[in-house]
Amino acid sequence: MEGAIDEALRCKESGKAETILFGLTGTGYFDMTAYQSFHAGTMTDYIPTDEDPERSFSQLPKVDL
Repeated sequence: MEGAIDEALRCKESGKAETILFGLTGTGYFDMTAYQSFHAGTMTDYIPTDEDPERSFSQLPKVDL
């Protein structure tokens, strides 16, 4: 959304009319938390290893069908 606002301000300053399309999904709660974390400099990149999903899958209950 910030990118759309930046583009709108750029268009306003230049006087050029453009169509700006952006997607807004969900409640925004998680998006805003990530946005705040990013701007606070506390966001970190985490790249899961191949073992991470296997560790999670191993903790799921077994279900007999």
